[in-house]
Amino acid sequence: MKTFYTSLLCLGFSAFCLAQEGQVTLKQDEGLEKLLNLYKESNKTSRYYTIQIHSSKASQGAQNAKEKAAKEFPDWPSTLDFINEYYKVTIGKFNTKFEAQQKLIEVKKEYPNALLIADQKEE
Repeated sequence: MKTFYTSLLCLGFSAFCLAQEGQVTLKQDEGLEKLLNLYKESNKTSRYYTIQIHSSKASQGAQNAKEKAAKEFPDWPSTLDFINEYYKVTIGKFNTKFEAQQKLIEVKKEYPNALLIADQKEE
């Protein structure tokens, strides 16, 4: 009799486990798609901020600075660019000037000559 009730209980639970099927319908305002596209367009032309920590004509010094920065600030992207005969190392990519200024204070402890640079966002 105990086996019968256990079997009946297991059969009952299995019926509930299989009863979890359904269909979800998502209704979305048409204006939301327009707003999302407008947001994407504005982000293509908006600015971001980086912090320049090194600028020189020596490529090896710039490479060393980039490697050092990658170790000191591992969560921030670091880039090495050659612009107008100078190798420039920048770190970070911040959406707001306020955030970049706060990080600049932190960076200036290691790099006293660091500068805040406003760049154009990539497409």
